[in-house]
Amino acid sequence: MTRPSSPQVAGLPVQQEAAARLIVVDDEKDFALGLARLIRGRYPAMEVATAHSGKEALEILSCRGAQLVITDLRMPEMNGMQLIGEALKRVPDLSIVVLSAYGTIETAVEALHAGAYDFLTKPIEPDQLYRVVDKGLERCRLLEENSRLRQILASQVDGRRDLVGEGPAMQQLRRTIATIAQSDYNVLIRGESGTGKEVVAGLIHRSGARAAKPFISVDCPSIPENLLESELFGYVKGAFTGADRDHRGLFAAAQGGTLQLDEIGDINPVIQTKLLRCLQNGEVRPVGANQSFLVDVRIVASTNQDLEARIRDKTFREDLYYRLNVLSLTLPPLRERQEDIPLLALHFLKRTCRESGLEEKEMTPEVLRWLAARPWPGNVRELENFVRRLTVFCPGSLIDLDLARALLDGGQGSGPIALTSRELPAEAPSTSYKVAKEQVVDSFTRRYIDELLTVTRGNVSEAARVSGLSRVALQKILGRLGGTAASYR
Repeated sequence: MTRPSSPQVAGLPVQQEAAARLIVVDDEKDFALGLARLIRGRYPAMEVATAHSGKEALEILSCRGAQLVITDLRMPEMNGMQLIGEALKRVPDLSIVVLSAYGTIETAVEALHAGAYDFLTKPIEPDQLYRVVDKGLERCRLLEENSRLRQILASQVDGRRDLVGEGPAMQQLRRTIATIAQSDYNVLIRGESGTGKEVVAGLIHRSGARAAKPFISVDCPSIPENLLESELFGYVKGAFTGADRDHRGLFAAAQGGTLQLDEIGDINPVIQTKLLRCLQNGEVRPVGANQSFLVDVRIVASTNQDLEARIRDKTFREDLYYRLNVLSLTLPPLRERQEDIPLLALHFLKRTCRESGLEEKEMTPEVLRWLAARPWPGNVRELENFVRRLTVFCPGSLIDLDLARALLDGGQGSGPIALTSRELPAEAPSTSYKVAKEQVVDSFTRRYIDELLTVTRGNVSEAARVSGLSRVALQKILGRLGGTAASYR
């Protein structure tokens, strides 16, 4: 029988199954051996062990380890529920599938609530067994990748705004930044909005000889045109109404260091001319002054516009373009480095928790895979903002796929799951932010699940289809809420 290919996960490298180990636990020896033979036939590279009691399974787990455990629920001495608790103490990321001849929703919810990943009911159909094992293997790969990403993140980021990513595009970008940082020429950074141009400008400064001197960044479009000249070059007292004292300007403030001119393509032709004169002569003349003074400033300009097109339509000076574009680099959009999305998401999660004073939170592997598969037209900035919303609205310590989908639909104002003003308290809050948030999310979840199961008459499969959730995810929510689908039939 041909071995099934490993499913690819967008943004996450797939680990080979050769090292996977599985333990089948059942006090009926013939049944356990038969199940093991089925699994070995389908996955010949997998190591499959059998145990006939919970105690024996724990001994195998302690000595040899495992990624998956398939266990019966009803066994003497130590039942399946007890085994789940003890096994997860030893291996927290273990994927556990429970077997039961008593396949009620209540039993499944209880097992999932105890920490099981999935469940099977006896008698077992081979195709159903293989699907569950495939899902377990995929979960193992995702959990291992999650752990690896956290290790990379810990070694790669020191709390500053740094480049995060290890894909080919980011490795090449780091090499380019290191090369540019060793020179002192002006730099033009190009890239779509939200790709991290300001972060790259800061890295160029910190990695070069001017690192000990000031780094100043100015968002040119955010300053009114009639004020941009005085902000850049300064002014003297009496230069215009309201100029009651001398103002140094950003060029003077960045003396010896680096001045980033963000969105340089948006400045008007008058400022372009004065900026060109400054770059040509290395001199700045404040507004209203009779004399210029020398400045030693490296310019790092950035833009998301097509400057060549603006040169052709006479809205950007060609000579200024060549003054700025001595060295250049282009930042890749997020859609061209999807492999970095999980690492970025974990980085933003950690930073948001720290900035907001929240307890540390985690994302499930399913959330990371879901994030990596999305297009993110707003690039890194859009991803960062979404992770911030996830972090703030997560009522516990684990961000799951249910919340991610709910917030995405809520943010778009459409879909069956939406966070609206109806969930918000009408009166001034009388409790802490954390408690109020948990109440809002809990109220929303309870109402949605109640309406969903009422419409589907307690049919979990139909409810999962309508909501876009998996059966397991829906059952986990039911377990968390303490309800069952049977009461809606």
